[in-house]
Amino acid sequence: LTMKKRTDKNAVKKPNALLYFCVAPFFRVYYRLHYHQTITKKNMEDIKPPYLVVAGHAGWLDFAITSAAMFPHRMNYVGAYNFFRDPVLKHVMTGMGVIPKHQFTNDIAAIKKIKYCINQGRIVALFPHGCLSNEGRPGGYAVFGVAKLIKHLGVPVVAVKTDGSYLTRPRWTKTARAGRMETTVFPVLMAEETQTLSAEAVYSRVMDAIDFDDYAWQRKHPVPFKGRNLAEGVEYVLYRCPKCGEEFTLKSEGNRLTCEVCGNTVRMNQYLMFEPENESTVYFDGIDKWYDFQTECLKEELEDENFRMTAQTELRFAEPEKYGYQHQGFGEIALTREAITYTGTVKGEQKGIILPMKLIPMIPYAAGEYIEVANDAEVHRFILADLRQAMKWVIAVGLIREKYSS
Repeated sequence: LTMKKRTDKNAVKKPNALLYFCVAPFFRVYYRLHYHQTITKKNMEDIKPPYLVVAGHAGWLDFAITSAAMFPHRMNYVGAYNFFRDPVLKHVMTGMGVIPKHQFTNDIAAIKKIKYCINQGRIVALFPHGCLSNEGRPGGYAVFGVAKLIKHLGVPVVAVKTDGSYLTRPRWTKTARAGRMETTVFPVLMAEETQTLSAEAVYSRVMDAIDFDDYAWQRKHPVPFKGRNLAEGVEYVLYRCPKCGEEFTLKSEGNRLTCEVCGNTVRMNQYLMFEPENESTVYFDGIDKWYDFQTECLKEELEDENFRMTAQTELRFAEPEKYGYQHQGFGEIALTREAITYTGTVKGEQKGIILPMKLIPMIPYAAGEYIEVANDAEVHRFILADLRQAMKWVIAVGLIREKYSS
């Protein structure tokens, strides 16, 4: 009886066949015709379920891209628990057999559900980096635990690698662009290799297989992309002016990005690269190089042991038995090399919240919307007064983790 209850608790539905076989073929055809997606499968003839699918997470279309690439196989995806906090999405996700997981936490319940699906002879798909790319290269934080999970499952691992996904629909824009996407599906590890190789070797092979760099790919063989207002929203990734050095002063409109302090302006062309507005413009040709410039500047700031950055914010919690995130109050959020702290109101009372950096591997964020800090399953959502500040917080947390946190 005890075993039966445990099995029921971990059970996950197989993706709804009617919904899947209606939607997936549509994406496969539409993406091929509209976004010019090509799909190449290599050495997949002998790979049979159960197995694990891993994919890079470049842009918003990755779930559909991966489903199109793996068609006609149905997969149980691992997805962020945030999706289940919307009543409509929860219904859809549950019907599609999505396994909810709290981002950047040790979610034992999700691991048990993954194991259940594998034991049922299914395919499970996940995005090890955990969140979308910021600048066209892997973002988030691929925890080493993915290698331990692979060794625990003991089944083949298949990679879905796509070039052009970020350029087609990056996290900072509301609309997609049509250019080209090149998807390759191939085995990374056979079942026996998951047991004979070290966890370090497994991790390295998986990370290499799903690595991507859309701007390096674009520079190698430029692809024109069709779309409107190509630069709108890019200030949620690029926050520092390369000419005057001011931060959070960039403003996009149409295909242009302008510094509101010094007037430095660039235009995004059909190749999604930047061009100067005039001879005095100081710029980088791609988001990736601009992003690297910001990162190097921030590294210098972090050398100061008294580093501290602050922002005015609204605080929201995901309250039990409720959908969405509920307003708690307003205050100030601060980041040091030791902790993220919130000082302000929580349900009308003045309070302080301390979140140690050693427990924060990464902070999820939605461009132009919010950042989140998780404490196990408890999620603090911060809506900054100036949403352009969010990317500096995201980069800073990653840098602190790499150099200063144990």
